[in-house]
Amino acid sequence: MKISFLLVDRCHIGGVVSAIHNLAGALADHHEVELVALRRNRDHPFFPLDPRVKTLPLTDTRKHSHTYDGDDPAMDAFPHIYPNEPTDKKPWISRLAERRLMEYLATTDADVVVSNNPKITIMLAYADRDFLKVAMEHSRPARYGAHIRDALFRDAYPKMDAITAPTPDECRTIAGVVPAVSHLLSPMPNCIPAHEGQMSTGDNKIVVTAGLLKPHKGFADLIEAFSTVAPRHPDWSLRIYGSGPERGNLRKKINETGSNNQVFLMGPATPVTPEFAKGSIFVLPSHLEAFGNVTVEAMAAGLPAVCYDAPHGPRNIITQGEDGYVVPLGDKAALAEHIEKLIADEDLRRKMAAAAVANVVRFQEAETVARFERLVETMRARRAIPRTATATVTPRGDVRVRVEGLPSDGDAELVCKDVRKKAEEVVLPFVGGEALVPGVGTLVEGDWELTIRSAGFDLPLRSAGCDTLQLLSLELPRAEGPALSLLLPHAHTDGTLRVQSRVRAQHVEVAGLDAGAASIVIDAAAWGVEPGADSVIEAVHRKEADKNFTVPVRAGADGRFTAALDNAAAARLHQPGTEDVWDFWLLPDQGSARIRVCRLATDVLVPMDVFTYPYPVVKTSGAPAPAAEAAPSKSRWRNRLSAVPAAVAGPRHELRPYFSSNGQLSLKIIDKK
Repeated sequence: MKISFLLVDRCHIGGVVSAIHNLAGALADHHEVELVALRRNRDHPFFPLDPRVKTLPLTDTRKHSHTYDGDDPAMDAFPHIYPNEPTDKKPWISRLAERRLMEYLATTDADVVVSNNPKITIMLAYADRDFLKVAMEHSRPARYGAHIRDALFRDAYPKMDAITAPTPDECRTIAGVVPAVSHLLSPMPNCIPAHEGQMSTGDNKIVVTAGLLKPHKGFADLIEAFSTVAPRHPDWSLRIYGSGPERGNLRKKINETGSNNQVFLMGPATPVTPEFAKGSIFVLPSHLEAFGNVTVEAMAAGLPAVCYDAPHGPRNIITQGEDGYVVPLGDKAALAEHIEKLIADEDLRRKMAAAAVANVVRFQEAETVARFERLVETMRARRAIPRTATATVTPRGDVRVRVEGLPSDGDAELVCKDVRKKAEEVVLPFVGGEALVPGVGTLVEGDWELTIRSAGFDLPLRSAGCDTLQLLSLELPRAEGPALSLLLPHAHTDGTLRVQSRVRAQHVEVAGLDAGAASIVIDAAAWGVEPGADSVIEAVHRKEADKNFTVPVRAGADGRFTAALDNAAAARLHQPGTEDVWDFWLLPDQGSARIRVCRLATDVLVPMDVFTYPYPVVKTSGAPAPAAEAAPSKSRWRNRLSAVPAAVAGPRHELRPYFSSNGQLSLKIIDKK
């Protein structure tokens, strides 16, 4: 099997580069492995790489190199697909690098292509070859900027065969942000090689840490915490390895805490693992850590670890109280307490050190390679399951789902999942490649995702078309069951197959609307309930209950009725400079529950987009004229608009009748400029 890893570059110090170098070398025992980098700017990368792993830099910025690309005009051009940062004045990744990557993807003979950067994942999604595509996340996608998120979550992720994250916690976070790709997620911890060279003896009275010197790494917290411990243990010291923009502030913090004789900024060390053997305790005070390679490397060298509970790495590496401690994020007192606990108790320290060496084996080469190979097997098994489906509405209103290529004798099932996660899933058998979703009594109201369950997988069905012709002749209201029972299959925006279930025991269906200059007349029918003599339409304001009003209903035959809204009276309830919105309900009588006034008995998925009306404009005044004393109303809950005082001509207000996202008739009033 040939495996290709895509990187931005290999020439910087970072956990992603280190982890991919480690994984590539481990896989090279049994596979052909290649590292493809968009750019190269150094002769020698910081991290070693197994010589069996091939490397391919797509652009070269080294001026002394015979492959130098700096003279190519495309090196100064911004890419078309790869999303550079909005603040970039010059392209970090050039149009030339982008073009060469797309050429590589169009010609590679790799069986598996793995992106290790979200921006590269966006480009990988454009490849139409049949190799397996993996998006390997090493950070926290929920925190990406909008210029990355939209293209990544909506367009790229669904085209991957797998998406990995360093921890199960991060997989759950991604699933919460992009539910449609939940079935593609797998934990894939970073690969950390088995420790080579000397192990910590536990005799040196040194606490050690390492990382980029940036604020989120929390080294200032560690200096403060250690400075409270140091006076009681003057023979212990703290060594901080790394470089970065925070170095000056950390030096100031050391001076402020009077720790100059016990806290030392050691500078960068590449590799840093030999330095871990000099210590006896490792501390990582990072406030944000998707994984934490250095924690595993230090534990492999024989150091117990103390870490902040940063999302999400440390809690997935350390076994609490066995090989180290995870303390509350930002709690410097707890950090100091647990450092001192290990300093003061030599037996505990050595016991935890031994456990650390044993426990981090699960992150080393053998187990990581096995984990990656299982992922490839899973991707291939998922691909083998047919997922392209059509949905057809029958004359009875049932939905017949057919999956192309599904064996007639298989054990596949159609699983209907409530998108809101409020109702239990509904499981139906496939017979001869088809499954039938009954139009009545099966799916409660809501949106349902249709998936196929086979070989232990639940995979969203991809829509190949929906035939809803029979909905136009479906007899409604239903003679049996809820008055409104309608299933509307449709392709979701991500291309998956869904069914919108519309179920109402009592329902008010709008047949038409006449939005005139003086009034808005509603023509509707009540199903499952008969409008009474005192029936009214109640307009319920979304924010201010004192703006609610009612409109009398004129009842007809078979539940039909009309209601005429006085535009001028409604406009007088509008507060200038604001936006007022009312939702309409039918009150059949004073003792009945109100019923939404909707337009749902249709094959139209989003009534708001199709059923539109004119916007009458009314002139009113913010200062109403005094009203004559009105006789007491026989009913306190109806005809409120008749009590609204008349007004002199003044500002203009626009009335906008429309169907909201749930199909309910609503009215918005705004100022007309």
